Amino acid sequence: MKRLITALTFALLSVQIWAKETVTISTSQWSPYITSVSPQYGSMSTIINEAFANVGIKVEYVFLPWARAYEGAKSGEVDATSYWYKDEKHEQDFLYSAPLTTDEMVFFRLKNGTGNSWRQLSDFDQMRIGLTRGYTYTKAMWDYAETHKNNVYIVGSDRQNFKMLMLGRVDVIPVQKDVGLHLINSLFSKQQGKDIEMLSPPLTIRTGHLLFPKASKHSEHLIRQFNKGLAELKRSGRLKTLQQELVVEE
Repeated sequence: MKRLITALTFALLSVQIWAKETVTISTSQWSPYITSVSPQYGSMSTIINEAFANVGIKVEYVFLPWARAYEGAKSGEVDATSYWYKDEKHEQDFLYSAPLTTDEMVFFRLKNGTGNSWRQLSDFDQMRIGLTRGYTYTKAMWDYAETHKNNVYIVGSDRQNFKMLMLGRVDVIPVQKDVGLHLINSLFSKQQGKDIEMLSPPLTIRTGHLLFPKASKHSEHLIRQFNKGLAELKRSGRLKTLQQELVVEE
């Protein structure tokens, strides 16, 4: 009997310890997906929170500029960083979670009557391009920025880039589609918003992930738990509902 009680006590303690496990995630402001002013820290963070909650893990967020959020996770100062597009530059230092979404990165500009399409980055050679520091974009986009420094402006946020676009300080900016539409609706009047157009095709279509640092011995455990919780969200239909809530109407 004593052995049984001891075994049950150990099992209960194990469950309690597991249930109190906490994961710390570095991130930055990316409204409406990620924002420190929302109770659930934004719609993307809600997906992450609920996936971890399914396996008894609590999430805490550390808000930093994007580049610092990335480097802090890379060195193992936090358990993971949210949320990043799949790109070969991450693969040396990070493990990918299962995909949370599939997103389009598109170019926005003020309407000028010359059509709303582009074919290659050289189409923008006579324009000023606004980029956000620390973003993934594509290798081709960052290579272009490196060779066209005189007409590429790098700032701290998409919000800054949209304000620069409206003020005529840049001519075109690449932004995740739904985030861009959200910013247009929140930053500008309805009439001003009508003056901004999206170009086609997208710069890139990519899946978004949590990144877990290879430098941490806990990453493989955490990524298994997160993927398990995310799979449960998918099976229940809850993930589809949350993904639909990410979409911002034009």
